Amino acid sequence: MTRSRLSTPLRSSAHQRSSKIDTHSVNMPAVAALIQHGNIPSSTLLDESNAVTPDILVQSLTITAARDEKAYLNAAGATFGLEYRNPTITFAFDGYLSNKTLGLANQHPGTEVTTLANFAALTYGFDPNDGTMIFMDPNRSETNTEMAKTTFSVKQYPFVV
Repeated sequence: MTRSRLSTPLRSSAHQRSSKIDTHSVNMPAVAALIQHGNIPSSTLLDESNAVTPDILVQSLTITAARDEKAYLNAAGATFGLEYRNPTITFAFDGYLSNKTLGLANQHPGTEVTTLANFAALTYGFDPNDGTMIFMDPNRSETNTEMAKTTFSVKQYPFVV
């Protein structure tokens, strides 16, 4: 006769039914706004204008650092020297407007921006405390079914004081 490898006897199906957890008596956790599985990197985007009641709920940001290129050509037409001048950095935002009358949500194009929440530290070698930042290209779209959306950019000229 072969012995079973089980050290405990099998329980009856009646016992198995009675050992189920009663979900009505267990304290269930509150509903979470977000449930994540896996290794998802966190976003470092910040809303703009005011940390407590922001005007712009930032959804995306594209940062572009640039310089103008000047190529020097010899008599044969080959490049023999390069200069990179006029460094600038541009922050292009997409987001929702939580307030359409204050701050960046209603700023006039060409006016100065003194701070950006998303430019608090060195970025591509640009210092947020250098030069002048200019508000550019604001665009607003609205529908009856969604919050007002905006796109705009802010460009820093580090040598304009």
